[in-house]
Amino acid sequence: MTYREAIRRRFSVRHYESRPVPEKILKAIQKSGQTSLALDKNIKVRFHLIREGRLVAEQMTFQTGRSWLFGSAPHFIIATAEEKPGFMLETGFRLEQVILLAAAQGLGTCWIGGLFTEEQIAEFLRLNKKERVIALTPLGYADTSFYGKTIYSLIHRSLPDNRRRQPLQQIVFDSRFGSPFETEDEELLEVLECTRLAPSWTNSQPWRFLVDDKEIIALAEVRSSRFYHGKHYYRLDVGIAMSHFYLAAKELGWKGKWQVIGFDPAQVARQHAVPDGYEVLGIYRR
Repeated sequence: MTYREAIRRRFSVRHYESRPVPEKILKAIQKSGQTSLALDKNIKVRFHLIREGRLVAEQMTFQTGRSWLFGSAPHFIIATAEEKPGFMLETGFRLEQVILLAAAQGLGTCWIGGLFTEEQIAEFLRLNKKERVIALTPLGYADTSFYGKTIYSLIHRSLPDNRRRQPLQQIVFDSRFGSPFETEDEELLEVLECTRLAPSWTNSQPWRFLVDDKEIIALAEVRSSRFYHGKHYYRLDVGIAMSHFYLAAKELGWKGKWQVIGFDPAQVARQHAVPDGYEVLGIYRR
């Protein structure tokens, strides 16, 4: 299965079968975290594979750790990172690579951001003080029984319409923010469509993209409500979307990479008429 196929097939799984994932697949997923592409190699991100999912569920909140929700997962992956500039963007970019590989293996996952007590998870992992717990994902086979489908349906229907995936015309603009984007480049449209389908941990979709000839600029809609204990989760979400863009583009033979340091975000924002309330996070050059 290609990354683009995995992007289209993946969905968030809230209830899991109890059967464990074969060890060979678990090891491949664990290795994929270690070898995942980094945006900034100076930021250390670690992926902790917990084979006994119950141990993680016991450290989570009452709602999320219950067996009727994520407590049913046989395994978990916990992403931790050094707290330094760019750490949330970096974690989103890299963990999504792992999640898509899991999806390609037929496994279910679900981004979990602020629905846990960081101190409890950190103590469970015995982390040092400079390392933060950023996000978790359960890992296992989706429960396709009537019970599992009912839980999925109830949660999915509870999302308001503005939490559904937004159309391209609302998230992609020409070189000037707000200007309608038009192109006949089918490859670019394919990459952008894969980006549009990215998950965000609260289904808030804070990403915006500007297309300026051979440059694509990634923006984040700044949302103070997505700020927990020094962690800006809207940046994590944009990292996820940037991961989709990169992986889809790479499959199509593009040689570009995201640049997240070495430029002046304020200057880029002025050049492209980016309004207040948005920040420039990365530039992709084809």
